[in-house]
Order: sequence, then structure tokens, then C-alpha cells
Amino acid sequence: RRPPRPPRRITIRRGEPGTRIGIALVAVAVVLTLFAGRLVQIQGMEAGYYREVAKKQTFEAIPLPAMRGTIYGADGQVLAMTVETYTVTADPPQIADKPHAAQELAGPLGLTQQQVLNLLEHPTSKDYVVLAKGVSAPNQTKIAALNIPGVASLPAYVRDYPDGDATANVVGFTNVNPATGVIAGQTGLEQEYNKLLSGTPGSEQVEIGADGQPIPLAGSKDTPAQNGTGIRLTIIPALQLAAQQACEAEVNKTDARQCTVVIIQPKTGAILAMAQWPTYDQNTLTNVADAKNLAVQDIFAPGSTAKVMTAAAAFERGGQTPMSPYYIPSEIYRGGQWITDAEADGGSHYTIAGIIAHSSNVGMSQVVEHVPPQVQYDYLRAFGLGEPTGLNLPGESPGILPKPDTWAGDERYTLSFGQGVAVNAVQMASVYATIANNGVRVQPTLIAGTYNSSGQYTPAAPEPSRRVIQPKTAHELVQILQQVPGLDAEGNAPWAVIPGYAVAAKTGTAQEPGPHCALCQYGSSFIGMAPGNGPQVVVSANVQNPDSNIAYFGANVAGPVLYNAMKFALQTLQIPPQPGLVAPYVRLNAP
Repeated sequence: RRPPRPPRRITIRRGEPGTRIGIALVAVAVVLTLFAGRLVQIQGMEAGYYREVAKKQTFEAIPLPAMRGTIYGADGQVLAMTVETYTVTADPPQIADKPHAAQELAGPLGLTQQQVLNLLEHPTSKDYVVLAKGVSAPNQTKIAALNIPGVASLPAYVRDYPDGDATANVVGFTNVNPATGVIAGQTGLEQEYNKLLSGTPGSEQVEIGADGQPIPLAGSKDTPAQNGTGIRLTIIPALQLAAQQACEAEVNKTDARQCTVVIIQPKTGAILAMAQWPTYDQNTLTNVADAKNLAVQDIFAPGSTAKVMTAAAAFERGGQTPMSPYYIPSEIYRGGQWITDAEADGGSHYTIAGIIAHSSNVGMSQVVEHVPPQVQYDYLRAFGLGEPTGLNLPGESPGILPKPDTWAGDERYTLSFGQGVAVNAVQMASVYATIANNGVRVQPTLIAGTYNSSGQYTPAAPEPSRRVIQPKTAHELVQILQQVPGLDAEGNAPWAVIPGYAVAAKTGTAQEPGPHCALCQYGSSFIGMAPGNGPQVVVSANVQNPDSNIAYFGANVAGPVLYNAMKFALQTLQIPPQPGLVAPYVRLNAP
């Protein structure tokens, strides 16, 4: 037997040194080629992308808010302005001597030393705390002069209303977006013209260092803010205040719910005052529901002040004249209802002039029968009832004017003397301004002009106008209305009698629904124009829900408001009196 073979020895032969070096060089070349290719991709093909990424990491756009435009009164008085304030912050770890810093900062911040120290020792986050907001520019200058490390100031804008509550209902109010610092209008003209007033915010792009702070002199790309446009109103602040005070006094005297006064120039449509009571102060407003403009947002029945529109339709389309005679019984049955007068004496004979001057519902119910319902409706509409005034103020109500095909049996009669229709105060002021302007209605306006960011003033374009009634009709109505002050004076209500001026006026007393009853409240109106022989100003006063135990007739309640506002308006507008001028005689009694 042959013995087993011994195991074969395996010998590993080492490569030559040159071969090993070659393989290593190839591997290195491959890796370098990959790096080079990636570098070409990044620096060549994707350079733009990474450049923008780098910019975003090292540059920051700081918003620059635009200065909101100023709102001025007709006389240039500032009614709303933008004030620069500052938010003061601190980085507590950077402040070595916190008690001393608190002592220095307390005065300019309007805080006590202990309050400031508490903020520094107990910040909202480790490196940041807001010390105060709304710091004035002078106080910010004092803080900057202290040169305390870690204390910074950021500018912000707030809205200020120097005129207080007198024009609040017209101007409105604003709030500030806490994220952007942008001021935005919430009501009134601040809201309606928000875009015009706001301007366009800008930005400042600065390079940010490793410590998160802007690098000085590192260059920046700025987009300047475009400041907002300023607005000049037709409102005369002194006249607005006087009208508001007249309202306040009457509301307090009669325990009424509210009062409005609208004063308008007939030829231009310019509203010189739009006052109310109660009102609110934009600087202290807490309940937004209080921020109402009653003259356009609230509606009421105009009562007998609407009779001039019925008469105009009868003169022009019903074959009637101011001297057309009527018998006035104590009551009359029309449309399924008995119609009476507030002060019925029965058995009178009046001309249409007398029906208007004596404010007879019974008489006007007969006058309206001379025109078809559609004509009656068309005249009410032409005078501006049931449609927006053109002011476009937020929350404005167009009122309520039902169409003829929806009228109940007695509705055309109640509409003839101002019941069954709802209006706002500006609409009724515009009705009488139309009559005062020879029958041409000029759309009411609150804007006299605008100021661009450089302060250049541009007057507003004239408001659109349209003829509503003929000049002859307007002249006849003015002459009739000039009889009213004398009649009211005979009844111990001489509120439309202003020595030296012939005033044309009309009262109105309307029954209105209450919260728990049908017609248990009253609306009292008095609208006048002066001088009567060429009216330059119209004053409309309305008082809602006076205490009926005190008084509720238009002449008694709204009369004092009209008198005070009209007298002040004539003085303010420097309309000279005409001594010895008396109202033309118009026959009120029929044969």
C-alpha cells in the first residue's frame, strides 16, 4: 500500500510594486473625476440655484411700512394722522448691570424701575424681551442716547385722531396688523379709502452676519415705501362740533335714543357736517359695535318732511298748483284706513300751499290722488329715496322704498305723508338740497380733494348731477316752505326764525315701530334752508325716540337742533343777513 501524499503548499505570489501603484492611481483618478464632475455641475450648471440659496441664508428683507395718508378737514385741520412710535426690546444676557439699566430705562419707557427689572430678569425667552410698545420718538431718542448694549428700538406706526369724537363717525378708525405693522381702516372713510391712504410698503435687504445682526456698510438692496395719499374733506370741523353739541343737548333734554344733523351745500353736494349723538372716540374705542355713522347706517320714517315730493309730483304731473283748493275734514277714509291729522280741527279749506305749511295728512292724501302710483314712486326715487346716496360709506343703508306692485291698499296714501318709507339722514338732506338748487340733485360728497406723497393738492372732480324737478316747481316749494317758520312761531315753536334771514323749512313727526310694539315710538325731524330767497345751505335735524311724555313733535324736539346748527352755519359760512327781508306771501287758506 502506497503512503498518502503530503498536502500541496499554496504559495501566494505578491504583485509587482508597479502594478499596485497603477491600481491606486486609477482609483484616485476615478474619485477625482467624480469630484470634478460634481464641481462642474455645482459651479456651472447649478451655480444660479446655489447663489440664490446663499443669498437667502445671508440676506434678509426688512419691511419698510409706508406712512398712511393724513385726513384733513375743509379748513386744513388734521382729523387723522400717522404717528411714528417704537417698540423697545432687550437681549438680557448682554446687559451686565440690569438694576442700573432698569433705572435708566424706566423714565423713557413710562414704567417703574422694578417693572423694567422684572422684564430683564424674567424675559419671555432667553435672549429676547419686549420692554414697551408705543414709545414716542422723543423718548426713543433718550433711550438710544443711553447706549445700553442689548437694547434695541424698532419703528412702528399708529393712527392718532386729534379732533377726538366730533368727526369719529365720519372718519372711522383703524387697527394695526401685529405681524406686518400695517395700519388698515375698519370703518368710515378710513375703510372706504383704505387703499388710497395706505400707500405701498417697501423693503430693505441687508446682509446678516454670523451673529444674526445686520452687517454695517455691507451693501443693501432697497425698495422705498410709497407713502399714502392724504384726503381733504368737505367737513368743517367747527361746524361739525357745533352740530354735535346741539344733538347732545337735545338727546339729554328729551331722553332720546339718538340725534343726527346733516349740513349740505345745495350747489356742490358738499357735506359740511354729518354729526351725531351718541358718538365714540377712536382713541379709546373698546366696542366696535359703537363705531356707527348714524346718518347713513340708521333709517327712519321721514314723516311730513316727505310731503314736498308728493306736492312736486302733483304740480308737474297731476295738473295741480300751489293754489289748488281742498276741503280738509277731521278724518278721511282711504285704502281701507281712516287717515287723520296730528292736530285735527276739521272743516278747514286749504290750498296745497296750506296743506304743506299746516302739514295736513288728510289734505296730502287727496293731493296724491291726482297722480298714478307709478308716477308717485318715480318722483320719490328721483329725489334719491330707496337708493345709495353716492357716498359709498361702509354699512350705508339705501333705505326702504317698496315698488307700487307691492303696495297695500292704503300705502300710496301713507307714502304721500312720509309713512311706509324709510330713509337715512343724508337722503333727506339731499331732497331739500335738490329743491334749494332749483330742482337739480347734486350727488352728496365728503371729499374736497387729495394730496399726493409730495403734498401736491388736487381738487376732486365735480359730483354728478341730474334734474329732478323744474325750476318753477322748486321756486314754488321754497316760497311755500318760507311760510312754515311763522306758523310754528305762532304755535310757540319759533325755532326756524333767525333774525335777518328768510328761512324755508319743514317739520316732520313720524310714528315708528318699537322693540315690543307696532307704532309706539316717534321720529322728529326739522329740515331748513337759508337764505330763503337763494338757499346756500341746508340743515337737516332728526331726533329718534324722544320721551313722548316730554315732547315728540318735530318742531319742538328737532327745532332747537335746527336753530343752533343753522345759526352757526350761517355765521361760519359768512352768509350775510338781509335786514328787513320777509318771506313772500303765499295764500294758505282756500276760499
